[in-house]
Amino acid sequence: MPEVLRVKINWSGFVGSPGYTNFHFTEFVSEGYTQEQADACAAKVQTFITSMKNYLPATVTLTVDTTVDIIQTDTGNLVGFFTVAPGAAQVGTNPATYAAAAGACISWGTNGVRNSRRVRGRTFIVPLASNSLDTNGSINDSSLTGIRAAAAALIANVGTGDLSIWARPTGPEATDGVSFPVETYKVNDKVAMLTSRRD
Repeated sequence: MPEVLRVKINWSGFVGSPGYTNFHFTEFVSEGYTQEQADACAAKVQTFITSMKNYLPATVTLTVDTTVDIIQTDTGNLVGFFTVAPGAAQVGTNPATYAAAAGACISWGTNGVRNSRRVRGRTFIVPLASNSLDTNGSINDSSLTGIRAAAAALIANVGTGDLSIWARPTGPEATDGVSFPVETYKVNDKVAMLTSRRD
């Protein structure tokens, strides 16, 4: 059965925390995963959170979870896991204030379709430090450029461990979960609001 690797980012240190962000990776060359692949996927996410810290308030801490789960794509069942070496916690370096629910949103695009809808995903970078925003409430050019560069880097490495969007099964007993590799990204110059830190 097709499977995806799930790498989790843990968020802490701000109003509404703790929370998490999940990234999924897929091996499209062969079935089955190895410790080396799990390590590589966790390292990609570690690089991503390192690139985010300049835009995050100094109270916010991001850590890559040491457990990388193996999820059966069609059912959503947990079928195994790997333990990876912990990367250094990444603490925001921006001393500015922040609004706990405001930040940026990365939209991920795939070439996949399920139930007549395109398979897409989103990752919220929330909260952003207030000086990552312009006075008109949009994201300033420097922060926007940096977040876009981080998104591009995360999908640049193709082959083993492609960043993917997993469309979960549509119900508890459903077996229609699917996964497709991310082909494009977009970060709009618009503040995103997040009411739950569990994307």
